[in-house]
Amino acid sequence: MLTLGLVDDDAIRELFTGDVEDLLATHHRLIGPRRDVDTLPSDQHVVSATHTDRQTTVLVRTEAPILDPAWTVGQLTLEDVILAYMSNPVAARPALEVLR
Repeated sequence: MLTLGLVDDDAIRELFTGDVEDLLATHHRLIGPRRDVDTLPSDQHVVSATHTDRQTTVLVRTEAPILDPAWTVGQLTLEDVILAYMSNPVAARPALEVLR
């Protein structure tokens, strides 16, 4: 069992609790032609993204299969996932929703 969390304003924000295998199964490295990550399906949550002139590399969290044939999908290590969250704490914050 693994608990992954980030320290935010002296509080620990829990990101994930479960088996390492489950964590790794839901995180993927996508490499493909340069594109705006806002065009990814809504079930692919971007943890980190980098771009060159011709290529985009994205680390995403999703339980759905990656169906876009433009992406080369790679496996990640536990270290890859932890470092991605540590380098981009904004990815760990939940999206804001409008409540009515």
